[in-house]
Amino acid sequence: MSTTSSTSARPVTESTKGDKKKTLCGACEAELEPDHGGIQCVQGHNFCTDCSKQIVSLFFSDPQIYLPLRCVLCHVELNPSVFERQLTPGQVDFYQQHMLVLVWAKELVGEGERLDNCPFCSFAVIRSIDDSTIFNCERPDCRKSSCLICRKVCPRFRNNFATEAQQMEMIKHFTCESLAYEKSLFDQAVERGQKVPCPKCGLSGMKDDACTHMTCPTCAEVWCYFCGLGIELCDKSVDGTNSIFDHNYKWDTNPKRCPMYFTQIQDVDRRWADNEIDCLNRFHRIRSLRLLREVFEQLGSERIQALNNHFHSLDACGFTVDEITNEDLTLIQRRTQRQRRPPPE
Repeated sequence: MSTTSSTSARPVTESTKGDKKKTLCGACEAELEPDHGGIQCVQGHNFCTDCSKQIVSLFFSDPQIYLPLRCVLCHVELNPSVFERQLTPGQVDFYQQHMLVLVWAKELVGEGERLDNCPFCSFAVIRSIDDSTIFNCERPDCRKSSCLICRKVCPRFRNNFATEAQQMEMIKHFTCESLAYEKSLFDQAVERGQKVPCPKCGLSGMKDDACTHMTCPTCAEVWCYFCGLGIELCDKSVDGTNSIFDHNYKWDTNPKRCPMYFTQIQDVDRRWADNEIDCLNRFHRIRSLRLLREVFEQLGSERIQALNNHFHSLDACGFTVDEITNEDLTLIQRRTQRQRRPPPE
């Protein structure tokens, strides 16, 4: 599976002309050969062999969290082959067991079912979506009980007796189950805030430092990263050629249009920076806050507080309650939207 990519590259200047041919590691910034043997993603992020080994180590530290395999920069799913060539012979068997779980999830799980897997080994089983989130592993060399929400071990009772400590521990995991829906909504908002999905097939990714025009490598949809709309639905100039470029015409005065480059926004809204990295960070900050605000409005303060008390989701998300609920999330303050000063008397 691949990610979205920009349809046009960053303008080449005298200062960037020499950099255009360079391939740099996305972690250590070492210069790489175009045919290097490290990890590469379809969005153009490359990692040297040493940094690729670190990414492999990250997967093996907790494979249940890091499946499906994703680029650590843009979070798009990696082609398994570019990951597999980094593995040592001793890692291959462990990796294949966990990848089989992913294949099952995509091909064998039917309607009303889900694939549950042990957080501590490769054992997995298809169960009803209504089954308990307490999972008892049946692999002989594991046999752990675990909570599928917090992914932690649970007491495993072999008779009807439980100590007070075991009872208190299980109460915590029953609370996990009662907050599973709220946690899922919150976690999805945090994840979706850092990428934008293709409006046609849903494949998500993060744009690079080029323009806002995107082409999905899965379904070939052309769309705008800024508003998230495809070429058929986004507002375009009637006098143009019906291309994505017509969506950028007079963007600075038409709130239904979008800029071709993030760095153009600071010409009309001084809150935006004059470089792509800071602009991209601002865009995803606003997107994240908007999505989290929707979750706050849907769940209410009482459920949000319960979620945070148990999982510390709010504490770990990087935003305060005041930022989520009160910050101005207007993407662009255009001149036509600002309050005009009254004429002098």
